[in-house]
Amino acid sequence: MKLIDYPAEIAEKQRQLLRIEQHIRRSQEIVNGLTAEIDTAIAFDSDLKNDAQRKAKRLELMSTAEYRKAVANLLMAQDERAEIEIDTNLLRNQFSVLKLQLREAIAARELQMLDAA
Repeated sequence: MKLIDYPAEIAEKQRQLLRIEQHIRRSQEIVNGLTAEIDTAIAFDSDLKNDAQRKAKRLELMSTAEYRKAVANLLMAQDERAEIEIDTNLLRNQFSVLKLQLREAIAARELQMLDAA
């Protein structure tokens, strides 16, 4: 990749990061909503007599396919965010190294020109 291509590539990674952050927020809202529904159901269940029963019921309700799918979706999105952040940082670091290498080459040429003069 050429030096001029790095800023656009970094910007694209940042856009991807924004999109995944939006997806994470939506996924977190879904998980929070499902958790609130579970907590509400437990709070109004008069058959649950003590904390142990409420905890057991909470675990049971959290093991439903819908809740597990929502949590899995959130975790996958968080993992994807981490990967995009790694890729973005790699691009930034490569860009920095390339700029330093070019500066070094320019300095070496200037030094050669001074020595030749």
